[in-house]
Amino acid sequence: MTAKKITQCRKPHGEEGIQTIKNMNENHKDISKFAFECVNVGKNDRILDIGCGGGVNIEKFLKLTENNVDGLDYSEISVAESIKRNKKAVDEKRCEVIPADVSNMPIEDETYDLVSAFETIYFWPDIKNTFKEVSRIIKENGQFMIAQGTDGNHPDDEKWLSTVEGMRVYTANQLKDYLINAGFSSVESFKKEDDYILVVIAKK
Repeated sequence: MTAKKITQCRKPHGEEGIQTIKNMNENHKDISKFAFECVNVGKNDRILDIGCGGGVNIEKFLKLTENNVDGLDYSEISVAESIKRNKKAVDEKRCEVIPADVSNMPIEDETYDLVSAFETIYFWPDIKNTFKEVSRIIKENGQFMIAQGTDGNHPDDEKWLSTVEGMRVYTANQLKDYLINAGFSSVESFKKEDDYILVVIAKK
C-alpha cells in the first residue's frame, strides 16, 4: 500500500494549512537565521519574498530596509497569514502580499533589488524558466537569494522526496547552472558548517 503523500508543504490550505504554516515558521528558524547572515541587505533595497508562507521573513526584512518589502504566494492561507503578521506595514503601504504563482508574476520588469526564496524552490515547476521569470523582476545588479534545508546530500532527502508531494531537491552546482542560464551574472554558495543548510545568492 502506497503511503499518503503530504500535500500541505507545497500549498498550505484549510485549517491544517494554518498549523502547517506555524510549524514552518518554527522549523525553518535555523535556515532563516543562516540566510540572513549570508546576504547583504541595503537600507534602500526594495525586497520581495517569494513563497512567503507565514510572513516571518517579510517581518525580518522590514527591519533591515527603509523601502518596501513585499511577499508573494499562491496559497490563500499563506497570503492571509503574511498580511496578518505584517499588518502595520501593510496599513502603512510598506508591504503588499501578492496572491500569484512564481512562474507568472504580475510584477513589472526590474522592480526589486533583492528577491528571496526560503524553503520553496523544491516545489517550483519548470525551474529553468521560473528562474528566468525571477530574473525578469530583479533590477540590474540586484540579488536573488535561495535558502534551503538541504544541499542535495541530506540523509533524509529520499524520505522527503517519497512523502512530500511535488518535491524536488537541488545541489549547489545544479542551481548555479540554472541561474547562470536564466541570466544571472554570478552565483555564490554558502553551506552552514556541520549542517546541510544551503544558501545560494545570484547576482544579476
